[in-house]
Order: sequence, then C-alpha cells, then structure tokens
Amino acid sequence: MHEPVLLPAGWPPGFADAQRVWIRAVTHPFGPKADAIALVRRLAGGTGMDLRNLAPTAWLMDETELAVRLFRDVLGRLGAPGVRGASPPVLAALQWACIDSGRWDEALAVGREAADAAAAYKLETIAVSADLATATVLAMRGDHDQVRPLLARALAAIDPAEHRAAAARTWHAAGLAALAEGSYLTAYARLSRLFGTDGAPLHNHHSYLAIADLAAAAVRAERRLEARMLTERALARVDPAHDPRLGQLAARARGLLAEPAGAGAHFGQALSDPAGDTWPFERAQLQLDCGEWLRRQRRINDAKPVLAAALETFRHLGTTPWIRRAETELRACGVTTENAPVPDALAELTAQQREIVLLAGRGLTNAEIADRLFLSPRTVASHLYRSYPKLGIAARHQLHDLIARADAAEPEE
Repeated sequence: MHEPVLLPAGWPPGFADAQRVWIRAVTHPFGPKADAIALVRRLAGGTGMDLRNLAPTAWLMDETELAVRLFRDVLGRLGAPGVRGASPPVLAALQWACIDSGRWDEALAVGREAADAAAAYKLETIAVSADLATATVLAMRGDHDQVRPLLARALAAIDPAEHRAAAARTWHAAGLAALAEGSYLTAYARLSRLFGTDGAPLHNHHSYLAIADLAAAAVRAERRLEARMLTERALARVDPAHDPRLGQLAARARGLLAEPAGAGAHFGQALSDPAGDTWPFERAQLQLDCGEWLRRQRRINDAKPVLAAALETFRHLGTTPWIRRAETELRACGVTTENAPVPDALAELTAQQREIVLLAGRGLTNAEIADRLFLSPRTVASHLYRSYPKLGIAARHQLHDLIARADAAEPEE
C-alpha cells in the first residue's frame, strides 16, 4: 500500500485535485472526462482557489464557456499591483478560448494586449501565440495579406520539433488561409502536416482541431481516398464519443470523405447534438457542408434552413470567404441573400463607433480619426473591429461601399 502524499503546509484546499486534473487534461485531452469536468466545475465554484491552472484545464477539456469566464476572473485578480507580470500567459490562453467561442473581436483585442505584454517582458512564446491566434482569425476572415507576415514571424521564432503546439497552430492557420483563397492543394499540403502517415498527431490536442478542415481541403483537392485513410488512422487513436467538440469535427470529416449515400448519417449525427453550438464557426462549417450535401441530393427545402443558419453565423463572425460560399449555395436553392439594410446596421453601433465607421469609410486613417476625435489609434482600431460583425462585413475595404449605400438611403430634405 502506498503512503498518502503529504502536501506542504499552506497549500489551499483542492490544490492537489487541481494539479491532478490539469495533468489529466494535458496528457489525455480527449479521453473519458465526465468526472474530471465535474471536478473542475466544483473547484471553480469554491473559494480560495488559484484559477491559473484551473482555467487552462477547462479550456483543454473544451469546456470553452467556463474557460473564458475563469480566464477573465484570473485577469481581474492579476490586475492588482505587483502581479500584472503574471498575466501574459493568461492573455494568450484567453485569446484562443475567445476564438473557439466565437468572440473574435475580443480575441483580436486580447491578442494586441498579449503582444504588448510579451514585448514588455520579453516572452517570445507569448508573442508567437498572439501572432498565431491573430493570424487564425484573419485567415478565417479572408485578410490574406495580414496572415502571411504573422505566420512567417511565428515560424522564424520557434523550433517546430520543440514547440509542437505552436507548429500545429501554424499549419492549421496556414491551411485555413489557403482554403479561404481557394488554393486547395496548398491547403491540403499544409493541413496534412498535422498528422504523420500513420495518423500520429503532431500535437495531441491541436492537431485534431484541424481534422475537419483537412477533410474539406482533401475533397476539393481530389485527395479523398488518401485523406480518408489518414483521418481514420488519426481518429483510431482517440474516441470522439468522449468529447462533443471532437465528435462534431470527426463527424464533419467523415461526412465530407464518405460516399454521397453515406454522408448524411455523419452530418445528421453531429447536428443532433446541441453541444456543438458552443463552437460557432465549427458548427457553421458543418451546417454549410450538410446544406451543400442536401442540395446535391435535391433536398432543397431541407437545405435552406441549414444553410441560412450557417450564413447567419458567418456574417456575425465576419468570415467573408465562407459568407460567399453560403450565399452561393442559398442562391442555388432559389433563396435571395441580402445583407441587413445598411441604416439598420449603422443604428446598432454606439455613437462613437458610428462616427469612427463613417470617417473610416470616407478614407481617413486610424491616426487621422484619432486626431479628430481625441482618441488613440489603438482605440479607433478596437472600435472598428467591434463594428465589423454588426455591419455584416469583414474588413476595412468594405466600408466605402457600405457608407455610400447608407448615404444613398438617407431621405432627402
């Protein structure tokens, strides 16, 4: 019989449990975890608990909403004098949790803060994480010119063999960027680097978050059979049944790679689980793929609501390449797709956001807007990023046409 482990005096109640569940999350992120999640929730609701390990544990276990709440709580506590220097790792993790949960504008804002903190404290790995997370959002929004330098800077700063998590995030972001551009062979080449030919993941968690995007690239690059073998080898190493997020991603991958007659069962299985809504972009991608399959099966009336739901999410997130795909599919179903009326969209903005958007749409730079409104350029940039989803656009270059339509819609005196 083993002697009980005596903890040092002064350790808070639950500390040993928090350490054990953290190790469990790091080593087996997709294993059976109902008991571990229950423990994390219980510890999070207690008092006197240091949440700096508990928050990333929730994140790795794909308890995304809980993770965001805990990370914010940690940052609030770290704002006290003398402890702010401990915040950069928390900011980096919060940025990824915001991406997962669809809070992309917050993710960009947190990324800027993380990058500033990394520069101040000379934390190279935090700087790399901020670059990769920002690149991931920009790739999904179709801002290709901004993605390339961020990925190049991240790759130059790490040894991929040593920093496998960063390497996996890099190849996923690069693959998403290529998918958004329609460069499917390039996307498949980049995403396939996340797994060995035997299905071994480059990283035991992050690689699997790209498995459905790998399948999507493979289908469009005409590598279906090759990718089907690779996907099944990779999924044989985990059990998607234990994790709603991985279950949704695996079902989407298998649906894409299946023969048409068998795809519907995979898509339907994933869409029937409401937990998938926790990860909005991944859910919308599944809905888009399912809607495309339904339309090709001539099930037009079934396809319409699924595609419409995907389009609504894509517009909220500002994912221009996916917005176009969803609109194209809906038009093929006989549905006219139009953005919300411009005046109504502008009305959703705060007074300051509206003024900044109008000035930016008329060609002023952030610095010029800042001078005119007595703000900092960073504040102007933050307001713009927060305004884009409300306006149904993804980037600054779309503001000119939007403002022109708004001016045209104003009633004449």
